[in-house]
Amino acid sequence: MAHRYSNMEIFPGIHDIPTKFDRLMGHSAPRVYFVAGEKGALIDTAYGQDEIAETYLEYVKSVPPARIEYLIITHAHPDHISGLTLLKRRTGAQSILHSAEVTDIPIDKRVNDGEIISLGGIDLEVVHTPGHNPGHMCLYIRDRRIMFSGDHVLSKTTTALQPPWGDMTQYIESLRKLLKYDVDLMLPAHGPPITEARKRIEDLIEHRIMRERQVFDLLKKGRDTVKDITSAIYPELNGFLFAVAKGQTYAHLLKLEKEGKVVSAGDGQYGTFKPL
Repeated sequence: MAHRYSNMEIFPGIHDIPTKFDRLMGHSAPRVYFVAGEKGALIDTAYGQDEIAETYLEYVKSVPPARIEYLIITHAHPDHISGLTLLKRRTGAQSILHSAEVTDIPIDKRVNDGEIISLGGIDLEVVHTPGHNPGHMCLYIRDRRIMFSGDHVLSKTTTALQPPWGDMTQYIESLRKLLKYDVDLMLPAHGPPITEARKRIEDLIEHRIMRERQVFDLLKKGRDTVKDITSAIYPELNGFLFAVAKGQTYAHLLKLEKEGKVVSAGDGQYGTFKPL
């Protein structure tokens, strides 16, 4: 299967439209993809600024069918959905989101796992992958073995999980679910395309298992708060990145508590934990 990364066409009918970087919204700029069958669809909309929306609209004009009929959102985080209202107003496109995802933005159509969004010549299969967010979804083109992985599988970093919306148990289960799909090319919402999708997914699962063991070992050594455990694992972090890392630690502790391996006392993330 040949892959082309020149210009902005990744694969025939699939285009990557650059947007700007915001360090508070990830390690790299969110990727917005235009999929052009007989109908056109944007996958995610990034930020809600006029100049960014204009970038998408100008690019799409040069790509048949030169019309955006669907705005498909992988999940309702600001760097993926903020541009939806503006783009919908400019294009009249139908907005699509998974039925489990929560947002105050009006959505035209809610979809569920296994449903097909047909673009005419290209079918996007909905793959529900909760974990990063309850209604996160990937989109799979079965006959081309291509998957848009949103924030669930990233190419250069791990996915941030922030309880209560982020759930480590669901995240790992969803990673294992993706191993059932035959994927030659994975297109994440941040970072470059992934050509060894299975290996990347397996590496992410192993990383999370390793981190869980690390959290549990620190508990056994007397580190009994989210802050203390996070400081031991990530001594180099501070500020915003440290706050994100605390969310990861807390998500692991909640998973261990669900499994009956840990007990907590106090107020959620600010309480104490001990191993059983």
